[in-house]
Amino acid sequence: MILAVTVGDPAGVGPEIIWKVIRTNKTRKDVSLLCIGAKKPFEKLKVPIVEASDEPILRDCPKRSEPFVWLLSAPAERSLNKAAIAGFQSGWAIEKAVQLVQKKIADAIVTAPISKERLQLGGYNFPGHTELLAHLCGKNSNEVTMMLANSKLRVALVTTHTALSNVPKILDRKNLRRTIIQTADALTDFWGIKKPKIAVAALNPHAGENGLFGNEEKRLIKPEMDYLTRKFSKKFSLAGPLPSDTLFCQHLTDGRSPYDAVVCMYHDQGLIPVKLLDFQRTVNITLGLPIIRTSVDHGVAFDIAGKGVADPSSLEAAIELASRFVRNRKR
Repeated sequence: MILAVTVGDPAGVGPEIIWKVIRTNKTRKDVSLLCIGAKKPFEKLKVPIVEASDEPILRDCPKRSEPFVWLLSAPAERSLNKAAIAGFQSGWAIEKAVQLVQKKIADAIVTAPISKERLQLGGYNFPGHTELLAHLCGKNSNEVTMMLANSKLRVALVTTHTALSNVPKILDRKNLRRTIIQTADALTDFWGIKKPKIAVAALNPHAGENGLFGNEEKRLIKPEMDYLTRKFSKKFSLAGPLPSDTLFCQHLTDGRSPYDAVVCMYHDQGLIPVKLLDFQRTVNITLGLPIIRTSVDHGVAFDIAGKGVADPSSLEAAIELASRFVRNRKR
């Protein structure tokens, strides 16, 4: 199995955590990591590099006893400034990784963090990974779902990177339906759960208190849940809409959810509890793509990059999860 691991922003912690994972040999013996991205940061780390230059080489992973970085190096667009070159190399790596999976040379993608600002400076006019990956796979960004998962909790988001004031405006039954169905499919396809139990969080405090604090629950969320329950009762079960304060309280007191996943209405509603429970080993997963993609749950951390203190735990978990998904999908 080959996992295409994108290096992310060259000035971030991506190269360091990738090398830490490789050096400590935490991956399974049947998993090979093909790194894609800038070469210079690995040279600064003074690590052994085996370069892959074309696809025939990619089909035969080099076998060596000592740790090394197997690298498909990104070109540097010399007409750009330093920040833009980093963004170009970040985007190029993502583009190349998708191509390799589409050609069945690699089995899945694992991504290290990028700078969204520098990505756009480098010519990739997308808000982030999810939108660029959707585009490369021939989809719109509103056709995919962001999920974050660890051993204690899985959360999927109906809306993602938007101002909180915009959430009620863009929250609709179509987006809610997509999120619930893609979450159920992932739980079955990736995790092997036959009939998953999914909790749906309310948007408003106290689930709207019968319209006193908002009517999205009565007008939008509950009717869509009723429709999906009638249509897919044999595939998954739904609970809610549930007030998120008491819903997530169960995770803090019991340490484990009675549900296989929680569908949340907006970014922080889901990401605060999942990262609070286990920030170090939380993984970002893109649902709805024809390819498997997992990622770290943290940013580039420019402030600590190059100091040798970056924690590779999230990358380790992302690699473990991607390889598990590949095996489950093949079954």
